[in-house]
Amino acid sequence: MKLRALGTAIVVGGVLSGVSAVPAHATDWGGNGDPSTCASPITVATAGIYGSRGNLIGKKIGELQLRWSWSCHGNWSRVVLYGGNYPNTVTVEQVVSSEGRSAGATDYVTPGAAGTSAWSPYIRLANSQSTACAQVWASSDFGTLNFHTNGARVCA
Repeated sequence: MKLRALGTAIVVGGVLSGVSAVPAHATDWGGNGDPSTCASPITVATAGIYGSRGNLIGKKIGELQLRWSWSCHGNWSRVVLYGGNYPNTVTVEQVVSSEGRSAGATDYVTPGAAGTSAWSPYIRLANSQSTACAQVWASSDFGTLNFHTNGARVCA
């Protein structure tokens, strides 16, 4: 009986661990909408996200991008995490702000071999010349023994 229960626990645990490996969008707040509806987006500024422990010390593991689209007349942040560096889920928290307003997102992603990306809602601007800033905090064990956070900030 105990072996059957153990076998069931292993099967259920395996199924659940497979489910948690799928990138999931957790929460969005603020802003004017989903940037995937904005035509012809461009990256106006970038900042590297660098590892800070273990075999990733000083290695560029991703990039924070400040994005713009004339069709939405707005900015948003996008985080690109490179693949092949570590197999673990990463909590990605990001904020974009301009003209006294902010929008943000928290996502749980697994870069895998191909990498992945996550983004915030866009903020429609009254003045296309306004300075916008984006900031990211990426938290995981990044294949090391300790959970830690790496981040970046960019303004344009």
